[in-house]
Amino acid sequence: MYHFRKNIEAISPYRPGKPVKEVERELGIKNSIKLASNENAWGFSPKSKTAMEDAIKLANIYPDSASFYLRQKISEFNKIPMENIVVGNGSNEILEIIMRTVLGENTNIVSSEYAFSIYGIIAQTCGATHIKTATKNYVPDIDTIIGACNDQTAIVIIDNPNNPTGSYVPYSEMKKLLDFTHKNKIMLIADEAYVEYVRAKDYKSIIDHFDRYENLVITRTFSKAYGLCGLRIGYGVGNKKIIDLAHKVRAPFNVNMISQYAGEAALGDQDFVNFTVKHTHEGIDYLYTELKELGIHCVPTQCNFIMFETPMDGKTFFDKLLRHGVIARPMLEYGLYKHIRLSVGTMDQNKKAVAAIREVINN
Repeated sequence: MYHFRKNIEAISPYRPGKPVKEVERELGIKNSIKLASNENAWGFSPKSKTAMEDAIKLANIYPDSASFYLRQKISEFNKIPMENIVVGNGSNEILEIIMRTVLGENTNIVSSEYAFSIYGIIAQTCGATHIKTATKNYVPDIDTIIGACNDQTAIVIIDNPNNPTGSYVPYSEMKKLLDFTHKNKIMLIADEAYVEYVRAKDYKSIIDHFDRYENLVITRTFSKAYGLCGLRIGYGVGNKKIIDLAHKVRAPFNVNMISQYAGEAALGDQDFVNFTVKHTHEGIDYLYTELKELGIHCVPTQCNFIMFETPMDGKTFFDKLLRHGVIARPMLEYGLYKHIRLSVGTMDQNKKAVAAIREVINN
């Protein structure tokens, strides 16, 4: 008889957005667009492409296990010492590594009710409990989060801006949370995967506090604004003690050669990032205007997607959009049964999505 950990058996796995080919095969349609996974509609930097072509020539040897040169580039870009940086197979792996160094049975993590679903999955694999706190207008409520912490709380985690709602926590509130967690010896993880897209004036990253608060970890990714989600590159910034432990826990050679080269080149092409952000903001403004005219309420977003309330059951709305060749993301896993999350695409893709939404509503 095999003995499996019951907390692992009880996990509901993360469900990614449907691939285009699968949707077209199932429904017998063509020319569909995927706006479900918050991918970069403009691809990635040409400099990253050249770097990948150089890296593939070295595929017969192991990559640098410590990602030295990529960490060096990240260090220069953020003006943070290399010893305070760890690189991983997407920021998802960084989250898992950090949480594994802290969590165990009889511990818990605290987040908002609409936090990225992977947080709870990682906590459960560690045998920890996930405490979800209520939001105000889809925004994590810091006072409620503070009130939910107890003697077993090991980590508070905030995705700021938030996925899947697009909301954000102002700097003053994040600083309040940082001070509270520091005083109570609770680790604070700030997941800043969408930081490049923020337009809110009262938002500010707390990355500059990494050396003054030994309980703070900030995670970032190359998957969104840099367009390298297929290569899986992310990094974490924190106190040297935390980062040293992370290096002990992470797998050797956890970031492949091609990803390391591409990440270095991507950081050196901020023109591409600025291009992406500019066109993303134009797409958001277009979708705001068009959806408002259709009577649809959008949650204000600081990310590269929009979440909106549908006039019918979200799963039904999602299925109808599929038949018009638009792959969106229903929010059922978050208990938002009448909501859809739509990634921002090229303007042509946005127009196709709006046309499909109009058809669904009118028919």
